[in-house]
Amino acid sequence: MGDLESAQLRIRPAEKKGDDGLLTNLETAVAAMKTVPWTMLQELKGDSDVLKKLDDAEALLKSLRKALTSA
Repeated sequence: MGDLESAQLRIRPAEKKGDDGLLTNLETAVAAMKTVPWTMLQELKGDSDVLKKLDDAEALLKSLRKALTSA
């Protein structure tokens, strides 16, 4: 039976394709949004604070898309 250190030596490091921090963050955010139940969405309907946050997120994502597509 090996110890943790020897096991770590046998594990290949994950291959990185550039800086995946942003991609991981986006995937995490999308996954979190997908878990919101429809009943909660009904309760939040018309909430000005939620709508403002959505507007901010939309603007940020549009800006990010523009920055990544215009090279």
